[in-house]
Amino acid sequence: MTTDGERRDALNALAAVLRGQGYRVTVAGWHLSAGDGSGRVAEVWVQRRADDNGRLWFTRSGGAPICEVGQAMDAVVDVKGQLAE
Repeated sequence: MTTDGERRDALNALAAVLRGQGYRVTVAGWHLSAGDGSGRVAEVWVQRRADDNGRLWFTRSGGAPICEVGQAMDAVVDVKGQLAE
């Protein structure tokens, strides 16, 4: 089972990549908000997936899966997609 520290580390790692690409990012609890300055905001959570042996996944609102936390670049692509919607 994963620890709260692993959840925090996963979000902070994603936040660092997004900040490096020029996004404004806020991390609070198990939630990340990223904006591109246009007023749009993308939101990402990190949650354990019961159907994946409790491994951590990045998710959208409502728990819709994005990717496992080890595939952070897939989450970056998703955030960019959310901001383009």
